[in-house]
Amino acid sequence: MKRSHRAGQTRISTLTIFLAIFLISCSSTPKAGEHVTGKGRAELLLNLAGADLTENDPTGALISLNEAKEIDDSLPEEYYLFALAYYQKHETKLALESARKAIELKPDFSSAKNTLGKILLDQGNYAEAEKYLLEAASDLTARDAFIPKTNLGILYYQKMNLPKATHWLSSAIEDGKAAACMAYYYRGRIHLEQNELEDARRDLIQGSRNACSKFTDAHIAYSQTLIRMKKYQEARAKLLEIQQLFPDSDAAVKATAYLRDLP
Repeated sequence: MKRSHRAGQTRISTLTIFLAIFLISCSSTPKAGEHVTGKGRAELLLNLAGADLTENDPTGALISLNEAKEIDDSLPEEYYLFALAYYQKHETKLALESARKAIELKPDFSSAKNTLGKILLDQGNYAEAEKYLLEAASDLTARDAFIPKTNLGILYYQKMNLPKATHWLSSAIEDGKAAACMAYYYRGRIHLEQNELEDARRDLIQGSRNACSKFTDAHIAYSQTLIRMKKYQEARAKLLEIQQLFPDSDAAVKATAYLRDLP
C-alpha cells in the first residue's frame, strides 16, 4: 500500500508552530514605556521571535533569538523556538540540536518533545520519533496533546499499522475537536483506503477546514471520495472549487484530470 508523505512533510506550522502563540500568551508583556533589561528583555525577545514564527519569518525570529541568547542562554523556550525557526529554514541538523537542548534543560517540555518527534518522523526515524511523541502525547497536563497524538497517528499510518494509527488519530480528534483537522484528514484517508466511504467523506470535510483549509491534499481526497461514492455532481462542484482556490497548483492539475474523466 503506497503512502503519500507530502502531507506528513507539510510545514511544521500546521501542527506545531502555533505553540509559539501559546508561549507568547504565557509570557509577561512589559507595560508601554517600561525600560526592560536582563531576563525581562530576553522574554520580550522570545515573544517577538514567536510572533515572527507565526508570520512565517524565521529570519526575523533568529535575529531576536540570537539577541535573547546573548542575554540568557539557559531558557528552554529559547531553544524550542530556535528549533522551530531552524526547521522553517530547512536547517534540520540545527533544529534537531536545538530541540534536544530544550529537552535537556526542561525534561518535561512536551512541546519540544513533539517538535523533536515531528522532525525525526519526517526523517523516517520512526523508533526515536515514537519515543518522544509517546511521551508528549501522554502528558495529561498538556493543553495541546492532540498535536503529538496526531503525529503518532501519522507515524503509524506511514508504518502501515492502521489500527494504531486510527487509535491515536481518534484520540487527537477527541481532544482537539475542530483544531485537529490534520488528524481528521489522515483518519479520512484510512477510511477511504478501507472503502468506508461515508466515514471518509465526513472526516475529509473536517480535514479540509480551519487550519487545513489551504491543505490541497485534503480537498483532493474529499473529491476522490465523492467520485467513488458516485456523487458526480458534488464532485464536479468540488473540483471546480479546487481550480478556483488553488490555481496554478498541482491540485488544480489533478482537479482538471478528474473533471475530464467524470461521467
